[in-house]
Amino acid sequence: MKKIIKIAWALFYYIFLFPVTAFIIVFGPLMTFLDLLDVYKLEAPRLGLGLGMIAFMGFILFLSMKYHSLNWIYRKFPVLLPFFQMCFVSLIAMDLSLTFANLWADRMVIGKAVAIGLSLLTILLGRSFLSYWYYKYPISFKMVR
Repeated sequence: MKKIIKIAWALFYYIFLFPVTAFIIVFGPLMTFLDLLDVYKLEAPRLGLGLGMIAFMGFILFLSMKYHSLNWIYRKFPVLLPFFQMCFVSLIAMDLSLTFANLWADRMVIGKAVAIGLSLLTILLGRSFLSYWYYKYPISFKMVR
C-alpha cells in the first residue's frame, strides 16, 4: 500500500505540479521583464507573481531535489538542476525589480529615477550573485556529484 501511495504521489507530482512550476520558473523572468518594461512605458503598475507564489514554486523544486522518488529527472538530465536554479534566482531578482517599479507607479513612494535605479541594481545583484555562485561551484562540479 505504501508503494502505491508513493507511485500515485510521483504521478500527481510529475503530471500536475512539476510541469506548471517548471514552465513558470523558466518563462517567468522573461514575462516579468516584459511587465517591468510596461510599467515604465505606460506608467501603470503591473501584477507580479508575489513572494508567496515564488516561495511555493521553490518548495516544489525543493521536493523534486530532496526525495528519491521525485529526483529521477535530475539523474536522467543533470543539466536541469543548475538551469532551474539559475531561472529561479533570476525570477526572484526580476520580481523584486518589478516591486520597486510598482512602488513608483502605484504608490508614488519613490521617484521614477530611483525606481529605475533600484530595478537595475536588483537585476545586476541577482546576476552577480549567479556569477559568483557558479564561479565558486561550477556546473561541472554539480553534475559529477
